[in-house]
Amino acid sequence: MHKLFIPYIMGNQNFIENVKLLSENGADYIEIGIPFSDPVADGAVILKAGQAALEEGMNAKLILERLKLEQHAIKTPYLLMTYYNIIESFGVKAFIDEAEAAGVYGLIIPDLPYELGVIFKEKLKHTSVKLISLIAMTTSNERVKTIASEAEGFIYTVTMNAVTGQDDTFHQDLYNKLSLIKQNSDVPVVSGFGIKSPEQIEAIKPYCDGIVIGSEIVRRFTDDTREEVIAYLKKIRKSLDDNL
Repeated sequence: MHKLFIPYIMGNQNFIENVKLLSENGADYIEIGIPFSDPVADGAVILKAGQAALEEGMNAKLILERLKLEQHAIKTPYLLMTYYNIIESFGVKAFIDEAEAAGVYGLIIPDLPYELGVIFKEKLKHTSVKLISLIAMTTSNERVKTIASEAEGFIYTVTMNAVTGQDDTFHQDLYNKLSLIKQNSDVPVVSGFGIKSPEQIEAIKPYCDGIVIGSEIVRRFTDDTREEVIAYLKKIRKSLDDNL
């Protein structure tokens, strides 16, 4: 079975160019982060990238406008990762309408609790935009079953606190959680948070349908040459495809 590679990038001045590069080098979906002044769920690398994007003048309106113009040139489905505060400030209906017009496949909203997510999903019902469900290691098994059975698009399992020791291996608890999610879901189950190496991918890929890589992709777009970024993307794609 094909394993999904879902890279995350920040919505900065170069984001369209970066989306196209990812699309041409093995990405199955692409997450685009909308920069926010108070990003509670972001690590240091993404926090810094978000601040830089805000200083460049980037915001939800600009990102949606650029996607609207470029959507037909992007061959890979893309999602927006944003905090609910941004959607509320924009106007919920206006944001959903603009996202649909910009060809957005789905929304990932890390600070949206499950109960509010159910209400928000109702607003998406007659659109092509999906609400992607997040499941954390701390989510109770009963809640996992509920979320997994109602999920659309794919499920993003947050592997935060699932890494053990300095060799970046994963707790058995994570594998158990992924198994439970997959048993109760009809959509792909992907894992992400701190995943960056082929060794980690090798360890986790038998238990999930794909991986999300965020901070490492953002860091490489900031620090590396275009050729180095492409080489890294090819290495990740190969790790996902090997021995299937």
